[in-house]
Amino acid sequence: MTSQANQRNDFGNDGRRPESTDYLRPSEAAKYTGHSESTLAKLRMQHKRACGPVFIKRGGVVLYRRADLDAWLNGFVIQ
Repeated sequence: MTSQANQRNDFGNDGRRPESTDYLRPSEAAKYTGHSESTLAKLRMQHKRACGPVFIKRGGVVLYRRADLDAWLNGFVIQ
């Protein structure tokens, strides 16, 4: 039997289970954004966080949500 707490952790805010492709490791995020892994690592530093994309860090593992990378890249659109 699954508890409600586990169900909240297993599903996103929209009620669907996140796909593994929704989360990218730094190497995958670098390819996706066209930036180097080094640049993304520098943007994760405390004093540069406001400039970089939102990321998740748990147990030393860094992950980026594809939607967060898209939102960050959209901030560079010039009209």
